[in-house]
Amino acid sequence: MTQRYELMYILPPTLTEDEVPGATEKITNLLKDNGAEITKEVDLGKKRLAYPIEHHQYGYYRLLELSAEPSRLAKINSVLRLATNVMRHQIIVKPIKSQVTVEREQALRARLAVKRQQRAAAEAPSVSAPEPSPVSTPSLTPEELEKKIEKILEENPNV
Repeated sequence: MTQRYELMYILPPTLTEDEVPGATEKITNLLKDNGAEITKEVDLGKKRLAYPIEHHQYGYYRLLELSAEPSRLAKINSVLRLATNVMRHQIIVKPIKSQVTVEREQALRARLAVKRQQRAAAEAPSVSAPEPSPVSTPSLTPEELEKKIEKILEENPNV
């Protein structure tokens, strides 16, 4: 009986963008040679590591979903541990979800999407006529303002 697994591995940043597909293909072939059937591959790209590994700050992340015999998992794990271009890897059992669980998750995603749309609509500025800016009424008449300016200039002739 085959079991479903998720495999996450990190390739070193010393590889160039052109070398990454070749390295991932080698790992995919290693997995297939050891009895794994890959159902999904996701390239997560180059990301910063949580902590330095082998003096590297970044790595190329890759996520795979695969099916394999539990008896073959130890062999797959040792092959990945010995692979020279894999900095870290983690294999976890992916639980098989019942139809009820899948439906609940879909309903939850739908409710969250509606809430996000409502929140976005509430935060979006309304497209209405701009409010007129309040016009300040002058507290001084032009004559009073003129007198104050003359007084300031008389007191400070250098201004």
